[in-house]
Amino acid sequence: MGRRTDLSSLLSAAEPERTPAAPARPATEPLTVPVTDLTENPDNPRHELRDLDGLAETVRERGVLQALGVVPAAVFLAAHPHHKEAIGSAPYVVLHGHRRLAAARMAGLDEVPVLVRSDASHSDEDALIENVQRDDLTELEQAQAIQGLITAYGYSQRQVAARIGKTQGFVSQRLSLMKLRPDLQEALADGRVSVEDARRIARLPQEDQQLPGQYGELPAASVPAARTERRGRDYGVIRIDSRGTPEEVVEALRRHLAPASLDRVVELLRR
Repeated sequence: MGRRTDLSSLLSAAEPERTPAAPARPATEPLTVPVTDLTENPDNPRHELRDLDGLAETVRERGVLQALGVVPAAVFLAAHPHHKEAIGSAPYVVLHGHRRLAAARMAGLDEVPVLVRSDASHSDEDALIENVQRDDLTELEQAQAIQGLITAYGYSQRQVAARIGKTQGFVSQRLSLMKLRPDLQEALADGRVSVEDARRIARLPQEDQQLPGQYGELPAASVPAARTERRGRDYGVIRIDSRGTPEEVVEALRRHLAPASLDRVVELLRR
Protein backbone atom coordinates (compact mmCIF):
# COMPACT_ATOMS: atom_id res chain seq x y z
CA MET A 1 0.00 0.00 0.00
CA GLY A 2 1.47 3.36 -1.03
CA ARG A 3 2.28 6.13 1.40
CA ARG A 4 -0.40 8.80 1.58
CA THR A 5 0.58 12.44 1.34
CA ASP A 6 -1.87 15.26 2.01
CA LEU A 7 -2.05 18.45 -0.04
CA SER A 8 -0.75 20.74 2.73
CA SER A 9 2.47 18.73 3.01
CA LEU A 10 3.09 19.04 -0.71
CA LEU A 11 2.55 22.80 -0.65
CA SER A 12 4.85 23.37 2.31
CA ALA A 13 7.57 21.25 0.73
CA ALA A 14 7.38 23.27 -2.47
CA GLU A 15 8.01 26.57 -0.65
CA PRO A 16 11.61 27.49 0.23
CA GLU A 17 12.36 27.70 3.94
CA ARG A 18 12.17 31.28 5.20
CA THR A 19 14.75 32.63 7.62
CA PRO A 20 13.35 35.15 10.13
CA ALA A 21 14.61 38.65 9.45
CA ALA A 22 17.20 39.86 11.93
CA PRO A 23 15.97 42.75 14.06
CA ALA A 24 17.25 46.14 13.08
CA ARG A 25 20.24 47.20 15.17
CA PRO A 26 21.29 50.75 15.84
CA ALA A 27 24.41 51.85 14.03
CA THR A 28 27.50 51.68 16.22
CA GLU A 29 29.99 52.95 13.66
CA PRO A 30 30.63 56.70 13.65
CA LEU A 31 29.41 58.81 10.78
CA THR A 32 31.40 61.72 9.43
CA VAL A 33 29.44 64.95 9.15
CA PRO A 34 30.34 68.57 8.36
CA VAL A 35 30.87 70.75 11.43
CA THR A 36 28.35 73.15 9.89
CA ASP A 37 25.66 70.48 10.41
CA LEU A 38 26.12 70.58 14.18
CA THR A 39 24.78 72.93 16.82
CA GLU A 40 25.32 72.96 20.58
CA ASN A 41 22.80 71.65 23.07
CA PRO A 42 21.20 74.72 24.74
CA ASP A 43 20.90 72.65 27.94
CA ASN A 44 24.64 72.03 28.14
CA PRO A 45 25.55 72.85 31.77
CA ARG A 46 29.04 74.04 30.81
CA HIS A 47 28.77 77.81 30.28
CA GLU A 48 32.37 78.34 29.25
CA LEU A 49 34.65 76.09 27.21
CA ARG A 50 38.03 76.31 28.92
CA ASP A 51 41.58 75.26 27.91
CA LEU A 52 40.77 74.82 24.22
CA ASP A 53 44.16 75.78 22.78
CA GLY A 54 45.91 72.54 23.71
CA LEU A 55 42.98 70.41 22.59
CA ALA A 56 42.76 72.29 19.30
CA GLU A 57 46.45 71.63 18.65
CA THR A 58 45.95 67.91 19.29
CA VAL A 59 42.91 67.87 17.00
CA ARG A 60 44.87 69.70 14.31
CA GLU A 61 47.59 67.04 14.42
CA ARG A 62 45.57 63.87 15.01
CA GLY A 63 41.95 64.72 14.28
CA VAL A 64 38.99 64.11 16.59
CA LEU A 65 39.75 60.71 18.12
CA GLN A 66 36.46 60.24 20.03
CA ALA A 67 33.18 60.62 18.17
CA LEU A 68 30.73 63.26 19.33
CA GLY A 69 27.35 62.11 20.63
CA VAL A 70 24.59 63.78 18.62
CA VAL A 71 20.86 63.47 18.05
CA PRO A 72 18.81 64.51 15.01
CA ALA A 73 17.39 67.99 15.50
CA ALA A 74 13.83 66.73 14.98
CA VAL A 75 14.26 64.20 17.79
CA PHE A 76 15.74 66.83 20.09
CA LEU A 77 12.95 69.32 19.40
CA ALA A 78 10.30 66.66 20.00
CA ALA A 79 11.61 66.44 23.56
CA HIS A 80 12.53 70.13 23.94
CA PRO A 81 10.28 72.20 21.65
CA HIS A 82 11.09 75.43 23.53
CA HIS A 83 14.61 75.30 22.04
CA LYS A 84 13.46 75.60 18.42
CA GLU A 85 14.91 79.08 17.92
CA ALA A 86 18.24 78.16 19.52
CA ILE A 87 18.64 75.04 17.35
CA GLY A 88 17.94 76.84 14.08
CA SER A 89 18.33 74.82 10.88
CA ALA A 90 21.19 72.51 11.94
CA PRO A 91 20.45 68.82 11.22
CA TYR A 92 22.10 67.58 14.44
CA VAL A 93 22.33 68.70 18.07
CA VAL A 94 25.48 67.84 20.03
CA LEU A 95 24.75 66.09 23.34
CA HIS A 96 28.31 65.09 24.24
CA GLY A 97 31.54 66.56 22.92
CA HIS A 98 31.07 70.33 22.92
CA ARG A 99 34.77 70.93 23.66
CA ARG A 100 35.78 68.58 20.87
CA LEU A 101 33.52 70.43 18.44
CA ALA A 102 34.87 73.82 19.51
CA ALA A 103 38.45 72.55 19.20
CA ALA A 104 37.71 71.12 15.75
CA ARG A 105 36.42 74.49 14.64
CA MET A 106 39.49 76.23 16.05
CA ALA A 107 41.70 73.70 14.24
CA GLY A 108 39.93 74.39 10.95
CA LEU A 109 38.46 70.91 10.48
CA ASP A 110 35.60 70.60 8.02
CA GLU A 111 34.22 67.28 9.31
CA VAL A 112 34.05 65.35 12.58
CA PRO A 113 32.98 61.79 13.54
CA VAL A 114 29.64 61.45 15.33
CA LEU A 115 27.50 58.71 16.86
CA VAL A 116 23.80 59.38 16.31
CA ARG A 117 21.50 58.69 19.24
CA SER A 118 17.76 58.16 18.94
CA ASP A 119 16.59 59.71 22.22
CA ALA A 120 16.93 63.18 23.73
CA SER A 121 14.31 63.10 26.48
CA HIS A 122 16.89 63.41 29.27
CA SER A 123 19.69 65.17 27.39
CA ASP A 124 20.12 67.81 30.11
CA GLU A 125 20.44 65.13 32.78
CA ASP A 126 22.87 63.09 30.68
CA ALA A 127 25.04 66.15 30.03
CA LEU A 128 25.17 67.02 33.73
CA ILE A 129 26.10 63.46 34.72
CA GLU A 130 28.88 63.31 32.12
CA ASN A 131 30.38 66.67 33.04
CA VAL A 132 30.16 66.21 36.81
CA GLN A 133 31.75 62.78 36.65
CA ARG A 134 34.57 64.18 34.53
CA ASP A 135 34.86 67.22 36.85
CA ASP A 136 34.39 69.52 33.86
CA LEU A 137 32.13 72.14 35.47
CA THR A 138 32.75 74.97 37.89
CA GLU A 139 30.86 74.73 41.17
CA LEU A 140 28.44 77.44 40.05
CA GLU A 141 27.75 75.62 36.78
CA GLN A 142 27.12 72.44 38.78
CA ALA A 143 24.76 74.34 41.09
CA GLN A 144 22.78 75.82 38.20
CA ALA A 145 22.52 72.48 36.41
CA ILE A 146 21.45 70.65 39.57
CA GLN A 147 18.82 73.30 40.23
CA GLY A 148 17.62 72.86 36.65
CA LEU A 149 17.16 69.11 37.17
CA ILE A 150 15.22 69.68 40.38
CA THR A 151 12.97 72.18 38.62
CA ALA A 152 12.49 70.12 35.44
CA TYR A 153 12.03 66.65 36.92
CA GLY A 154 10.97 67.34 40.50
CA TYR A 155 13.97 65.42 41.90
CA SER A 156 14.87 65.67 45.57
CA GLN A 157 18.47 66.40 46.54
CA ARG A 158 18.91 62.73 47.39
CA GLN A 159 17.59 61.65 43.99
CA VAL A 160 19.88 64.07 42.16
CA ALA A 161 22.84 62.82 44.18
CA ALA A 162 22.05 59.23 43.21
CA ARG A 163 21.65 60.15 39.54
CA ILE A 164 25.00 61.95 39.27
CA GLY A 165 26.93 59.57 41.52
CA LYS A 166 27.68 62.10 44.26
CA THR A 167 26.77 62.47 47.91
CA GLN A 168 23.79 64.45 49.12
CA GLY A 169 26.27 66.76 50.86
CA PHE A 170 27.87 67.49 47.47
CA VAL A 171 24.48 68.47 46.04
CA SER A 172 23.51 70.56 49.09
CA GLN A 173 26.84 72.38 49.03
CA ARG A 174 26.45 73.30 45.35
CA LEU A 175 22.85 74.40 45.78
CA SER A 176 23.88 76.79 48.54
CA LEU A 177 25.45 78.96 45.82
CA MET A 178 22.00 79.47 44.31
CA LYS A 179 21.12 81.52 47.41
CA LEU A 180 23.51 84.23 46.23
CA ARG A 181 22.10 87.35 44.64
CA PRO A 182 22.38 87.27 40.82
CA ASP A 183 25.10 89.95 40.81
CA LEU A 184 27.17 87.91 43.28
CA GLN A 185 26.69 84.76 41.18
CA GLU A 186 28.08 86.79 38.28
CA ALA A 187 31.03 87.87 40.43
CA LEU A 188 31.71 84.21 41.26
CA ALA A 189 31.49 83.22 37.59
CA ASP A 190 33.97 85.86 36.41
CA GLY A 191 36.45 85.33 39.24
CA ARG A 192 35.85 88.38 41.42
CA VAL A 193 34.95 86.17 44.38
CA SER A 194 36.24 82.73 45.36
CA VAL A 195 34.03 79.70 45.96
CA GLU A 196 34.95 79.69 49.65
CA ASP A 197 33.88 83.32 50.08
CA ALA A 198 30.77 82.72 47.97
CA ARG A 199 29.64 79.88 50.23
CA ARG A 200 30.21 82.06 53.27
CA ILE A 201 28.27 84.98 51.79
CA ALA A 202 25.41 82.69 50.70
CA ARG A 203 24.64 81.93 54.36
CA LEU A 204 23.52 85.53 54.82
CA PRO A 205 20.10 86.90 53.86
CA GLN A 206 20.30 88.31 50.34
CA GLU A 207 19.74 91.86 51.57
CA ASP A 208 22.92 91.54 53.67
CA GLN A 209 25.11 89.91 51.01
CA GLN A 210 28.13 91.88 49.82
CA LEU A 211 31.38 91.18 48.04
CA PRO A 212 34.35 90.41 50.35
CA GLY A 213 35.80 93.59 51.83
CA GLN A 214 32.46 95.38 51.85
CA TYR A 215 31.18 94.15 55.21
CA GLY A 216 32.35 97.33 56.87
CA GLU A 217 29.73 99.22 54.90
CA LEU A 218 26.92 97.17 56.47
CA PRO A 219 25.11 98.17 59.65
CA ALA A 220 26.57 96.12 62.50
CA ALA A 221 23.17 94.68 63.42
CA SER A 222 22.70 93.22 59.93
CA VAL A 223 25.69 90.88 60.26
CA PRO A 224 25.08 87.87 62.54
CA ALA A 225 27.44 87.53 65.52
CA ALA A 226 28.85 84.26 64.20
CA ARG A 227 29.56 85.98 60.88
CA THR A 228 31.30 88.89 62.64
CA GLU A 229 33.56 86.42 64.46
CA ARG A 230 34.45 84.61 61.24
CA ARG A 231 35.49 87.87 59.57
CA GLY A 232 38.51 87.88 61.88
CA ARG A 233 39.77 84.60 60.48
CA ASP A 234 42.31 84.45 57.69
CA TYR A 235 40.47 83.08 54.68
CA GLY A 236 43.47 83.89 52.47
CA VAL A 237 45.51 80.94 53.77
CA ILE A 238 45.29 77.74 51.70
CA ARG A 239 46.27 74.70 53.74
CA ILE A 240 47.39 71.75 51.61
CA ASP A 241 48.60 68.42 52.96
CA SER A 242 51.81 67.58 51.10
CA ARG A 243 50.95 63.89 51.51
CA GLY A 244 47.61 64.35 49.78
CA THR A 245 46.71 63.02 46.34
CA PRO A 246 46.69 65.35 43.31
CA GLU A 247 42.88 65.25 43.44
CA GLU A 248 42.93 66.47 47.05
CA VAL A 249 45.33 69.28 46.17
CA VAL A 250 43.07 70.36 43.30
CA GLU A 251 40.01 70.32 45.57
CA ALA A 252 41.80 72.45 48.16
CA LEU A 253 42.77 75.00 45.51
CA ARG A 254 39.28 75.01 44.02
CA ARG A 255 37.72 75.74 47.41
CA HIS A 256 39.82 78.87 47.87
CA LEU A 257 40.61 80.24 44.42
CA ALA A 258 38.37 81.96 41.94
CA PRO A 259 38.15 80.39 38.42
CA ALA A 260 40.37 83.09 36.90
CA SER A 261 43.08 82.40 39.49
CA LEU A 262 42.83 78.65 38.90
CA ASP A 263 43.30 79.16 35.17
CA ARG A 264 46.42 81.22 35.88
CA VAL A 265 47.83 78.48 38.14
CA VAL A 266 47.28 75.90 35.39
CA GLU A 267 49.00 78.17 32.89
CA LEU A 268 52.04 78.62 35.15
CA LEU A 269 52.32 74.88 35.87
CA ARG A 270 52.48 74.14 32.12
CA ARG A 271 55.59 76.28 31.62
